[in-house]
Amino acid sequence: MNTSLCNSCTAIILAGGSAQRMGKDKRFLKVGNERLLDRQVGILKQYFEDVIISANDPEALAYLNVPVVKDEYEGRGPLEGLTSVLKTSRTEYNFVVAVDIPGIDMTLVEKMRSHLDHVSAVIPVCIDGHQEPLFAFYSKNCIPIFRAAMDEGEFAIHRALKRCPVYFFPMKGETPLKNLNRTEEYEAYIKGQH
Repeated sequence: MNTSLCNSCTAIILAGGSAQRMGKDKRFLKVGNERLLDRQVGILKQYFEDVIISANDPEALAYLNVPVVKDEYEGRGPLEGLTSVLKTSRTEYNFVVAVDIPGIDMTLVEKMRSHLDHVSAVIPVCIDGHQEPLFAFYSKNCIPIFRAAMDEGEFAIHRALKRCPVYFFPMKGETPLKNLNRTEEYEAYIKGQH
């Protein structure tokens, strides 16, 4: 894969969730001998010049030696994390992935990236119609739109996206994205790694 294509984009890892459903900090769950967050940073650094983490405890993540951006306004959820970190990015376009999506298929990322012209976001849509806004591309054009949405009390990413020009990338024939939200999903994923 041509890694230079990613040089004009920043990779952002959303790692600020409360992890209520998992019951423990998802960022530090082990996959093989690596923590989920460490693994993602390692993968993304191979393809992106800039990698930024969205989280509200930068001290705990200082060992990774990548910038960690806190929410400008606390308690507003992933949309606030996304908006705050987009603001600090040096690049117009940004690939965003949640820490609990362990598999980053760069071929899929590249296909999604090719649809960035004339839109503010590229969001994958699974065969069942489910959108995955936490494995997606966003442009800085989203910042004022998302801020306006939150100022009006709208904190759901999928609803805020209705205000933006979006390309919905059909996941036909692509490997489905896995989210590790619950302990049983994590355990099933680990079993599948062996």
